[in-house]
Amino acid sequence: ICSTPTGYKPPVNDADGESTEAKKSKSDAPSFNFGFGGRNTESFSSTPHAETPLNVLRDPILLTFVVMCFLFHLANASILPLVMQTLAIGEGRSGILMSGLCIIVSQTIMVGSAKLCGDYSTVYGRKPLFLVGLFSLSVRCLLLVILLTLRDANGHSTVLQVCILSTQLLDGVGAGFFGTMYILVTSDISRGSGRFSMTLGITTAAMSIGGTVSGYLGQALAEDKGYREAFGILGFIGLVPALLYLFCIPETFSAEELGGNRNTMTGIAEENEENHDDKSEDQQNDYKSMEMI
Repeated sequence: ICSTPTGYKPPVNDADGESTEAKKSKSDAPSFNFGFGGRNTESFSSTPHAETPLNVLRDPILLTFVVMCFLFHLANASILPLVMQTLAIGEGRSGILMSGLCIIVSQTIMVGSAKLCGDYSTVYGRKPLFLVGLFSLSVRCLLLVILLTLRDANGHSTVLQVCILSTQLLDGVGAGFFGTMYILVTSDISRGSGRFSMTLGITTAAMSIGGTVSGYLGQALAEDKGYREAFGILGFIGLVPALLYLFCIPETFSAEELGGNRNTMTGIAEENEENHDDKSEDQQNDYKSMEMI
């Protein structure tokens, strides 16, 4: 007769007759199945599994959003260097100063824009704020075309140089709004799939590729067509992702969460008003007590 090994525990069967070890082995099935051959990871166990990468890539909203990210950075990345060149050419030392101010102005506005997105993206939803950042690119290019036309007609002047520099305010708006909102929208699109990191990597890769190609495209257009025509073409390209997001991508922030957050904000405001009234009454009582003393 074989003796039972020390520390051995017999498998415990559940009500359905399946051992705990068998269920554990099934629930530990790898999540990196790519989804080819119609295999579904959900058939292994009732435990939730991440969607396969192939299923994630089949989402039309995600694919549209990836194309939108690529086109936005294809148009946007080369505008700052072109603006710096237009300010530096023929201006000597002051042109170098204006080129440096381009970066300072845009980065300062970007910080404030990102703060606004963080505060109000759960109050008004993703789409209105994201559209502000997307359309700011085309508006910026339109203003640059107008200002360069005036400069070509009237010659260089300090006022026009400052006006060209001021268009970098819109660069900060676009960078701040886009940089914050694209992460939030990516999170909304991948919600429940278990593939947020993968989805974020795809959208970030599209942005990086678009920015890389933009450097060559912008300089080639400026060299062959001129700065004014380059800004016009880049502005038209930047209009495409804005229209794609406006008409092809729905609001990704759920209506229940949007309404709940608005009610929460209203409740917080009412509570703050009540606390302020209570503090005012307490202060008045303290003043009366001091007068009596």
